[in-house]
Amino acid sequence: MRPPPLIDSQPTPFAAMIASPFAIGPGPQAPTAGLRYLADHVRAAITAPIDEMAERMEIVLTAAIGDRDLVPAEARRAQPGSYARHLMHADPEGRFSIVALAWGPGQFSPVHAHHTWCAYAVIGGTLTETTYQYDAQSGIATPRATENLNFGASRFEYAGLSAVHKLGNAGDNVAVSLHIYGIDGPRIATHVNRLVHAVH
Repeated sequence: MRPPPLIDSQPTPFAAMIASPFAIGPGPQAPTAGLRYLADHVRAAITAPIDEMAERMEIVLTAAIGDRDLVPAEARRAQPGSYARHLMHADPEGRFSIVALAWGPGQFSPVHAHHTWCAYAVIGGTLTETTYQYDAQSGIATPRATENLNFGASRFEYAGLSAVHKLGNAGDNVAVSLHIYGIDGPRIATHVNRLVHAVH
């Protein structure tokens, strides 16, 4: 059995890039002890055997969730119009990026898969996630389940269409999540989300 892909090489069409607007926060923050710890452990996780990666990332996220000072106040502020991504750390070798996402009430991602592996955890508030089943023949995804993700909930997914979802804030308060993507910082805007046609 072939291992799941770490990177999905299918390019993102330009129309897909501009169909998913989001606000971009400031560049990488000055490294704190907690952020350095997190980056070091992500680095160790991605150099381990691929079949150990999900378990190692879960350990990494658990440590991150417990650090209440990891994400500064300015990266926890929502912006009008769409959820905001705040780049916290970009690996010098371009292997991964650590990003905080701030979700205002009613802000949701489009239905999407990922071009790269992705690990994420809820570190403030509650997010609502709808997962989808993708049908390769029709090219359409249909809803499978919807779940509220409270503080501490975490996920890890490999690249590809086996993990299609929509994530967002259905509540009345700002929600915050921490995401680790297997891609360099400058390409977060165009090479993470793979938009998918879906039945809502």
